[in-house]
Amino acid sequence: MPGVRRHKGQFQEIITMPTPLYIWEESNEIRGFMKALPRLSFNILFKPVVFFKELTLSGSVDTKKRLLRAALFAFLFGYLKLFIDLSFLAGVVPNFALFFLRPVINFLVTLALVTTSVKLILGFDKLLVPAFLVVCYRSAAEIFYCIPVFGAVFAGVWGIALLAVGIKEVYYSSMVRAVLAAAIMPFIMLLFVFLSLGPAANRVVVTLYPEARKQVVKLNDMNAYLYVSSIAAGAQAYKKDLGFYPSHLGALKKYIGGAVSEDVTNPDNATGYVYEYTRGDDDHFTLFARPLEELYSGRFVFYTDETGAVRLNAPQGEVIRSLKDMESLIMTGAS
Repeated sequence: MPGVRRHKGQFQEIITMPTPLYIWEESNEIRGFMKALPRLSFNILFKPVVFFKELTLSGSVDTKKRLLRAALFAFLFGYLKLFIDLSFLAGVVPNFALFFLRPVINFLVTLALVTTSVKLILGFDKLLVPAFLVVCYRSAAEIFYCIPVFGAVFAGVWGIALLAVGIKEVYYSSMVRAVLAAAIMPFIMLLFVFLSLGPAANRVVVTLYPEARKQVVKLNDMNAYLYVSSIAAGAQAYKKDLGFYPSHLGALKKYIGGAVSEDVTNPDNATGYVYEYTRGDDDHFTLFARPLEELYSGRFVFYTDETGAVRLNAPQGEVIRSLKDMESLIMTGAS
C-alpha cells in the first residue's frame, strides 16, 4: 500500500496512508467505504493513470469482494445519472420497470461490447476481470451529466477516455490498441446491431430513452416517406414488367429490396407506421402510410398511387417533391 516516508533524527518513520481505493475495497463498514467515495471518484476522473495502475498493482483484496465493490460503484453512478435524467423528464416518466433498469442495461451492454473488443483486439487469452473493473470505474464520468446543455457530451467523451486509459493500464497495451478496444470496435459492433435491427431499434431506444422520442419520431417520419417513395417506384417497375399492379406489398420484395419489404409488412409495425396498400385494378393502386400511434410514433400521413407522387394526407394533398421538402416538413412539424 502506498505510503510516505519521514526521517526523524537517525531513525526512519514509515507512515502508510491508505488510498481511497484501498478503503473502498477493504472496509467492512458502509460508512467507511462510502466516506472514501468522493476521493475515489476524484482520483478516477482526474488521475486515471495513477488510479488504474494502483488497480493492477493492488492484489490483496479478495476477488469476489473486489468485483462486488466495483459493481456497487458502477450502479451508484448509474442510478445517479438516472436521477439526473428524471429531472428532465417531468410529466413523461414512463410507468414501467424496464426504464428503471436502464442503468443495469447500459452497464451490461457496455460490458459486453468492451469485453468482446478486448478479446478481438488484445487477444483471446486475455482475462476479462480487469475489463470488468475498468467498465465499472469509468462510471465516475456519469457525474458530468449534472452539467447543463453539454453534460451528456462531456460525460460521454470522458467516459470513453477513462475506458481507453484503463484498458491501456490494466492490460499493458499501447494507447492505439486501447482506443481500438475501448471506442472504435464497440462503436462498430453497436452500429452493426442497429443496422441489423433496422427501424425496430427505434422502439428499443424510445423504451429506454423516452427523452429521445422526438428524434426517433423524426427518423420514423423520414423512413416512412422514403418507404412510400420506394413502394411507388417498385409498383411502377412491377407493372412495367408484368402489365398490372401487384395485389399486395409482399409481391414487391424483388423491386424494393428485402429489408424495406420486411419493414413495411412487419406485423408489429416496428417502423412506427402502418402501410395500407390497395390494388384497385390492373392500372390503379393506392397506398397510405399512417403512424401506428399518432404523435407518438409518427406525425404525418403519406399517400401515393399509380402517379408515383407522394402526398400528405390524401389524394389531393400537398405533393412532397424532394428530400429537401421532407426535411423542411420534419423540422417544422407541420402536417
